Amino acid sequence: MNGGDQVVIKNNISLAISTYLETENLELYDLNIAGNESISKVEVFIFSHEDQELSTFERLNYQIQRLLEDIGLEKGTYELILSSPGVERSLKTKRHFELALNEEIKINLINPKNGEYTFIGNLVNINDKDVQILNDGLTHNFEYENIKKANIRFNKFRQKVKS
Repeated sequence: MNGGDQVVIKNNISLAISTYLETENLELYDLNIAGNESISKVEVFIFSHEDQELSTFERLNYQIQRLLEDIGLEKGTYELILSSPGVERSLKTKRHFELALNEEIKINLINPKNGEYTFIGNLVNINDKDVQILNDGLTHNFEYENIKKANIRFNKFRQKVKS
């Protein structure tokens, strides 16, 4: 399998899983596919506004394996991992930021702004070119291209762990 075939297969996997999850009122948050010559691992991160039961993930596991078989991945030749993106999930796409609106986030920059690389604040606005956070009454805009890493901060969890 050449590199072009691999890209087509990965795109087909993403489209098939995303389309299926929409029928379940779920959203494909992120997808990691590992393997060079052949696919060895498929990690599917599923977003939902509602809490999900373990039985839901068991059913999804079965259904997604069937989808992967239809695409040509033979069961047992790869590892399938299903997960939620987590409470401190990474923010990589505009859609990720949209889902995090009004949440406290941490942003690490590629190029500093006012000599700083790291900013924490509430995500208050998103558009096609940048995001805006509010911290101590000040708003800061960050272009997507300058964001090295961003994630939601879950302070309730952090405070619980410290006590």
